[in-house]
Amino acid sequence: MNRRVSILILLALSIGIYVGTSGWPPLLDSSDAGHAEAAREMLQSHNWVILHIDGIRYLEKPPLHYWLVAASYAAFGVSAFATRLPLALAVVGLVLMVYFFGRRWFGERAGFYAGLVICTSPGVFLFTRIMLPEAIYALFFTAAFYLFLRAWQGTLSARAGYWGAAALIALSVLTRSLIGVVFPVAILFFFLLATGRLKEWRRLPLISSLIVFLIVALPWHIAALFSGHGFFGGFFWFYFINEQIFRALGWRYPADYEAVPLWLWTAEHIVWFFPWIVFLPSAIREIPPMREWRKNLNERGQALVLLSVWALFILLFFSWTKSRMEYYSFSAWPAIAILLGLGLARAEERAAKWLPRVQGALAGLGVAIAAILGAMLWASRGISSTGDISSLMQMHPTGFYRVAMSDFMDLTPQAFADLRHQALAALIVVFVGFFAAWLLRTRKHHFAATITLACIMAAFFFCANWALGVFTPRLSSEPLAQIIMKYYQPEDKIALYGEYDAGSSIGFYTGQRIWIFNGRYNGLEFGSYYPDAPHIFLDDHTFWPLWNGKKRVFLVIPPEETQQALVRMPPKTTFLLAQIGGKAVYVNHRITPNELSLADLKKYAEQMPDISPVAALSGALPASVSRKIN
Repeated sequence: MNRRVSILILLALSIGIYVGTSGWPPLLDSSDAGHAEAAREMLQSHNWVILHIDGIRYLEKPPLHYWLVAASYAAFGVSAFATRLPLALAVVGLVLMVYFFGRRWFGERAGFYAGLVICTSPGVFLFTRIMLPEAIYALFFTAAFYLFLRAWQGTLSARAGYWGAAALIALSVLTRSLIGVVFPVAILFFFLLATGRLKEWRRLPLISSLIVFLIVALPWHIAALFSGHGFFGGFFWFYFINEQIFRALGWRYPADYEAVPLWLWTAEHIVWFFPWIVFLPSAIREIPPMREWRKNLNERGQALVLLSVWALFILLFFSWTKSRMEYYSFSAWPAIAILLGLGLARAEERAAKWLPRVQGALAGLGVAIAAILGAMLWASRGISSTGDISSLMQMHPTGFYRVAMSDFMDLTPQAFADLRHQALAALIVVFVGFFAAWLLRTRKHHFAATITLACIMAAFFFCANWALGVFTPRLSSEPLAQIIMKYYQPEDKIALYGEYDAGSSIGFYTGQRIWIFNGRYNGLEFGSYYPDAPHIFLDDHTFWPLWNGKKRVFLVIPPEETQQALVRMPPKTTFLLAQIGGKAVYVNHRITPNELSLADLKKYAEQMPDISPVAALSGALPASVSRKIN
């Protein structure tokens, strides 16, 4: 191994995985398409200070990620690929930064393995499928700690190290708000405290570093604070108090999410770092005992202490806070990846006897995963592929979906009828790959075994992304948006029942203003009270003049709102245009002769008592019944 070969392999792997999967699947409803819409409207309006979604001020997030996506749209056009490209490039940069960090203090192989770990860990891949800024500020954190430690140890000039770290921390603030400064400053404080070097704080150019930080971070905050309509009652209260302090304390309004239970959140990290997590005991053994932290540690020992404090502080913070989502510990993952890479490299150098046994356990787990996939395929053998996997999945109450990964709990064995090719490919990858890695490890081809593990995970990610595309009807409204735009005319209006996030990809893929029917709550509520907010929120009194008028209205109804929406709709003038993934589009004027009114659907429901009224009224009828009606 040498530096050039390591970089080329890591570049090929990270670009292949993350850039290569950026264009598919379509953007998802909820925060994914909603955040993308904010970037699109930023580019359209040239308002680079305050985010807007559907014309409404969106004050929850800092702007840097949205600036990058808007720039991507300007360069490549508005698309899913352009939306995900900044995140994909951030992961590529993070992989290289982790490699350079590990290489600088622990050697070539440890740095290379650390890069492999962060590149091929499932958590990193999963949470860059959605427009979330975690990978971007994790990159800034890693680079800031790298520069700080080198300057602290005297291998880099103080100006380059400390000022560079201050600028990166400021960029973190523009990416993730107060966490971007609180976390790195606290971690560096506890690092100096743990190593008994806190008295040497005078070595740090605090004043000049603070000036650099303010030069980068302050302009946007000043512009946002004075964006109009009150200082304490507007941006300041919502962005700093409500979104930062109250979120951590569990007092944030609106309460549109639930903290992941601590036991589940902790256990999920085994999945986020699979299979590399099995080398954690070896990594922990490399960390100096705490009784030695205050002694005269060498550069390597100081780096290990910094990594330990870095990871522990973030993990412990989110163990305490009342705001805890699955991906909130992302900024600690680079430190964990470096430690795992180091632990694996040292175990291979020492030819540890436990390595083949651990690899054998992974092979056994691969067999178990392959068996589960095989069992799911067998259970779905008599079921025909539907093309809409949502019809084969179960539904939970609305409150169930406040945790990020809750949608996957809707999966049933029958749903594998639509996942046969993806599941079969994953079965082969896992079974053959883990078995091959075990054979290589038993024959002491350790480097080849590790590379094989990384390639297995890369191949599995492609299978997972392929499978995620099958969930498009359930997780995205892009298919419905295409149908709407097939008939859309400039004078038409598009409305959504319920909150905007439930069908946010409708707004993104149509590029039109969305009228909100009985949905003035959650994400857009606060911004809707500003005097400059467009009057897009309609209720049971203001919606009907629009629906009963001469202009055509497309009404999108998410599955969880079906019952509440349809009891309000006039049966004879509400026509079903399309129904995909449990979501339906209705129109107030029939477009084609084949569209059924709610009165027609109700009549057929009365004739067929085995079909629930809600299913009939939403158009979710069996294929045989639909053919009979047509």
